[in-house]
Amino acid sequence: MSVPAQLGTVPYPAPPPAWLEDDSVSDPVEIGGYRILERIGVGGMGAVYAALTATGERVAVKVVHQEFATNPTYRARFVREVDLLARVGDSFSVHPIEADIGAYQPWLAMPYIAGPTLGEHIVGEGPMAGRELVEFTAGIAQALVAIHRAGVVHRDLKPDNVILSSSGPRILDFGIAQAMDEPQPEGEEVLGSPGWISPEQFHEHPPRAAADVFAWGGLVAYASTGRRPFGTGSVETVAMRALQGRADLRGMPHGLLPLVEAALAPDPARRPCSEKLLREVGRLAAAGHC
Repeated sequence: MSVPAQLGTVPYPAPPPAWLEDDSVSDPVEIGGYRILERIGVGGMGAVYAALTATGERVAVKVVHQEFATNPTYRARFVREVDLLARVGDSFSVHPIEADIGAYQPWLAMPYIAGPTLGEHIVGEGPMAGRELVEFTAGIAQALVAIHRAGVVHRDLKPDNVILSSSGPRILDFGIAQAMDEPQPEGEEVLGSPGWISPEQFHEHPPRAAADVFAWGGLVAYASTGRRPFGTGSVETVAMRALQGRADLRGMPHGLLPLVEAALAPDPARRPCSEKLLREVGRLAAAGHC
């Protein structure tokens, strides 16, 4: 069994441009009429800024890096991201407030969501337990139900793409999401982050809802143990562990363990759907077994 040597990394398969590491280069002062306050995130495709509207409301603005703005592939992905965010709505993600996909550097304005990412929380506070873990586990399952009912596959659930807001977890970054009825381009590289990519994608199977369920299992394992379920190491090493179903689930609550094991099954046909995840987590919580 072989594993592709080259994997795309989210949000797009390109490293952040060199100018982002150059302190002598200033961030923009304004994008689309929004006054920029600070840079709050960066990926291969674009940067995200905290900004203010004309009335003083805080928003987040994502803008495509200048060197990719003329690339048709990146532009198409950005257009798709805006469309899919609009489909999902704002209950469990962030809806588009305004976007200019025809701008020289396309941009997207979204509500500003305060709170740490799951990764930041685990590093700073340690693993979750008790009610906090139950609410997180149920919240992510509920978010997946909403995303999948909208006909969307996120494809990139990982700790850095989950914000722990005051109203519950929010899923961010639909940069490589796709519609469920969208055909998979032949020869497309495997997109996603090693350790969170579902095994079937290494066999050139198009990602479907079961791919997000796999990532849900990984997120719950990480939240409850503080460890990445497939460890660290080279891309090939981490991917092989996922392909072989060798997740490190030591220390997980006994009530959640069977559900997480099922979600992390290498065979997508054996994984529960997101609706079943939500029902089972609710049942465990009601019985006090989480």
